[in-house]
Amino acid sequence: MKKIYNILFVLLATLAYTSCTNEVDDVFDKSSADRISEALAADKQMLVDAPNGWLMEYFCEDTYGGYNMFVKFNDDNTVTVASEIAEAGARQTSHYKLEQSMGVLLSFDEYNDLFHFFSEPANPFGIGTNGIGMRGDFEFRVIKAEADRFELQGKKHGARVVMTRLQNDVDWDNYIAEVLAVEANLSYSKYQVTIDGAEPLTLTNNYRTFTYHDADADEDVMVPYIITPEGVKLTEAIEYEGKTIEMLTYSGDENWAAAGDNTVAVLPVLPSLVEQLLDQSAYWSFVKGQMSSTAALYFGKAEEGSASEGEDIMFMALGVNPNAPNLGWCFFFRSGNYIGTHTLTVTPIDDTHVALAIKGYDGNGQYYFQIGYNYITNGILRGTFELSTDNPKKPSYIRMTRTDGNLAGQYMDVFPGLQYYVQD
Repeated sequence: MKKIYNILFVLLATLAYTSCTNEVDDVFDKSSADRISEALAADKQMLVDAPNGWLMEYFCEDTYGGYNMFVKFNDDNTVTVASEIAEAGARQTSHYKLEQSMGVLLSFDEYNDLFHFFSEPANPFGIGTNGIGMRGDFEFRVIKAEADRFELQGKKHGARVVMTRLQNDVDWDNYIAEVLAVEANLSYSKYQVTIDGAEPLTLTNNYRTFTYHDADADEDVMVPYIITPEGVKLTEAIEYEGKTIEMLTYSGDENWAAAGDNTVAVLPVLPSLVEQLLDQSAYWSFVKGQMSSTAALYFGKAEEGSASEGEDIMFMALGVNPNAPNLGWCFFFRSGNYIGTHTLTVTPIDDTHVALAIKGYDGNGQYYFQIGYNYITNGILRGTFELSTDNPKKPSYIRMTRTDGNLAGQYMDVFPGLQYYVQD
């Protein structure tokens, strides 16, 4: 027993001695402050040393897909931005900074109309839930930095963003124009992936994402994409019938194919007029005078009601009110400074027939219902309708013609987008 004690004493003494010596070298030859300062300086130098800037493939929440941004970093900590969401030639310059925050953080810390479009709680296009927006970021952790490529991750929402150094001969505006030309050929809300001998796979196209049903997993899969001059680049490959689809290229006549494999065709599915009218992402506006004379009398009652309040009607539309998306597809309007909603019961009958009935209203909707708007939603809009148009692929209007009761034959034309009710 005494021998064991002696051995323990020697071990403890040895440990005590070694813990007091200064002969163990530091793992790093520089302090953490010096190392992060050098990393910040190196990253900034790489950003600035791109005379034609960087192409940023910017992603928000998966729901909204990806967008092309051009960013030119300057030594004075300003950054010039261009984006495909803006008009050709548009530029915005603002401040940026690199700082330490659990690594290197790149922050676009001064408001920029083009860059902060994606992170605003209510962006100008009305995309996303009001107060939340598209869930984009303006602060990014630098995951990997190289002379020709930066990998970033949004600090708040976590989306991965890649910046690629641009060659000097790349014209920003030409690139954006080519992207918009590709996008113009991708105008359908549904496509079908067709492979010889296989059931077609339906892709729902919305806000730069494709959604399809994975039969094996029995779940819907959302795949964001970004548009390039070469075609549509998917963030994740679609695996179907032994084929791997990573990019789509345009093959003409509104048809697409998997890049490098013409045996995989991606064909548009023409939506019915009922589907187009009830599209949750679309607005259809009523315009004064663009309706039958009897229908105009019903709308005239709403005009009188607004006039009695000293107000003009700004718009009246069918769709999802961006200020109250929880109410679903509805009739909504703006009278003066007030926006109101009348919720509707919608019953599709077939591809060109639908039945509508009023279901309820919000606070403003109830007030205006009582001063004349009831003639619209509880009158001319309450019944069954036949839909017709000038161009089923891309309507410039949809005519809603009543097919029931004393109002059979009366019609209203609705026009795409939010438009003024009274037009010059």
